[in-house]
Amino acid sequence: MRCNYCKKAVLGASPITVPGLGPAHEICYQTHLVRKRIFSGLNIAALDDQQLAELSDLVLMEKNARMSEIMENTEEFEIELF
Repeated sequence: MRCNYCKKAVLGASPITVPGLGPAHEICYQTHLVRKRIFSGLNIAALDDQQLAELSDLVLMEKNARMSEIMENTEEFEIELF
């Protein structure tokens, strides 16, 4: 069996099975996802500019919310929206 990305043998190299494609090396698959800008099934490259901006805002809000949990002993910390 050969990797569908690099075409090298996958036996003995901890292969994974990519749904709809077949065997692959995990690193080859991860590299493919990064090149295609896919994260957790979300094709970031397919988003239009407004959707990308909204996603960016959501990510920033989540990061701020998690930071506030870390800094929960500070009462004046608020989630900042841009």
